[in-house]
Amino acid sequence: MKVKKTRPSDGVIINNIFTFATIVMISITIVLYTTFIVEKKTKLLPKLDCEKDISTFVRVNDKTILKKSIKALNNGYYKIEGSILKAQKNSKITKIITIEEINKIFKDYIKTPPKKNLEKFLKIKYEIIENDLDSTAKLNAGSIMTSFRINSKEIFFIKTDIKFLYNNAIKENIQCAIKVYDNYVKNY
Repeated sequence: MKVKKTRPSDGVIINNIFTFATIVMISITIVLYTTFIVEKKTKLLPKLDCEKDISTFVRVNDKTILKKSIKALNNGYYKIEGSILKAQKNSKITKIITIEEINKIFKDYIKTPPKKNLEKFLKIKYEIIENDLDSTAKLNAGSIMTSFRINSKEIFFIKTDIKFLYNNAIKENIQCAIKVYDNYVKNY
């Protein structure tokens, strides 16, 4: 008995062509999506000892300028600008620390005094936020948000939480923020 060779029907051929075209279009879409739309995850560095004790959040916005910014800091081409956001009820922060004391903590830890009358500089902008302790939702007494900026463009941001609001805790958080910044500059 002879087996008769038959060719596939036109419907099967058309179905195969459309299936192949669909696979190609989906593949192209996935490649374009992952290349241009999905944000690349930032490199995570191992946590420093101070970060293990303090809850921190770090964001790097410009890696190339971050690497160069340490030269400005080490040579005194920086300015410090800060503010305190007091709790709405029973604020105690101004009795604990002042803006001048905070600025001194930054300058003492950086160890290079800032130069005067600068046109181009690294701006270290910080904000100390005191939480209302009456609120049961707040687990921390406050937080410190510190950003490093060049030409008003934020290049590095770190937020640290303060468990208890006292002078040494604020000092430790500021020192930790600068250590983390330095760690990212060297290892990111």
